[in-house]
Amino acid sequence: MIRRLVVRAEADHGLTLIELLVAMSLATIIIITVGGFFAATVKATQTDQVSESGMRQASNVMNAVSQYVHAATVLPLPDGTYQAAIQRATATDLAFYAYVNLSGSTSQRPTQVEFVRDASSGLLLEKQWDGVADQNGFYTFPALSSAPTRTLTLGGPIASPTVDGRPLFEYLDGSGAVLSSASTTPAGVRAVRINIEAGSIAGGRPGNTTLQNTLYLFNVGYATTSTAGPTP
Repeated sequence: MIRRLVVRAEADHGLTLIELLVAMSLATIIIITVGGFFAATVKATQTDQVSESGMRQASNVMNAVSQYVHAATVLPLPDGTYQAAIQRATATDLAFYAYVNLSGSTSQRPTQVEFVRDASSGLLLEKQWDGVADQNGFYTFPALSSAPTRTLTLGGPIASPTVDGRPLFEYLDGSGAVLSSASTTPAGVRAVRINIEAGSIAGGRPGNTTLQNTLYLFNVGYATTSTAGPTP
């Protein structure tokens, strides 16, 4: 009987210090592994959400811009010349005249359209001005600095320049070369290249989505007497 009690007491001596340290080390490794996996999963989920949102934003912006840029048209003037279709041509600001169907009716009337990226938020805005027709059917428009008839937020944020250094808007001549002075010679613009990087205001962020498209101005080639003066 005494022998059994001694054996039981020796078996209940508990954990040694070495065993405790080994157990704590294993627990620490498991916690770090699980924590790292959880952090990586959260980061990947956030990146996927940014990418999905950026794709929707980029697609919406590209569709809206394409619709109007393809419709860009020179503006006939009473003296028989034409005002250039492009009125403002900068890296983040594009303004032009277009004949589009805004009301859903069969009648067509010109409008002045501006796509401009807000510098603080990175959102792309669409502004429109209605024209006023004289008795002969020639239209005049207010200055771009005046309050627009309509303003829409198309989407964003959009980075400009993009991760590869491209501006939101690039302007091409008839040969496809980039115009370095499009802002002073808008009559020479024959195509607009749109470089969209949506997802954040700065280029190169994880999850950003990039789209590029070259939009040709099909309605300006016939006008050989365009005047270049941009609207202030």
